[in-house]
Amino acid sequence: MNNKVLFFTRTGNSRRIAEKLADELSCQIIEVTDNMNWNGIWGFIKGGYYASRDKVVAIKTSADVEDYDELIVVSPLWAGKLAPDIKEFLKTVEKDKVHLVVVSSGSNISDESAYKSVDLITKSKKNEDEVINQLVKQLK
Repeated sequence: MNNKVLFFTRTGNSRRIAEKLADELSCQIIEVTDNMNWNGIWGFIKGGYYASRDKVVAIKTSADVEDYDELIVVSPLWAGKLAPDIKEFLKTVEKDKVHLVVVSSGSNISDESAYKSVDLITKSKKNEDEVINQLVKQLK
């Protein structure tokens, strides 16, 4: 099966998880970026504002996202919503081919219905390795 792992990160948490998944699944990893400065406390505040208001950002990917069977998309949760970069990216793909991995401090994503699967990694539950192992097992 030709899977790809795609991620966006502000602090590095989503990158770490995406790298673990790509390593375990032996598949390509692709980063989504934009032209925004999300660093520091102002970046945190701006990120929450952009996510909560569904603000659009211009994105680019580190590689072409084509020729895949399923995508594993790793995104932080900002103000209860996916990061703006991931929301923009998801507009370009079939969501029923997406395994969404949401990284948060403890909140849940509100809309899970359109995706092939949704897994939540929360800092408060300390369930990162458990979720990664279950998803890898499901995809192999």
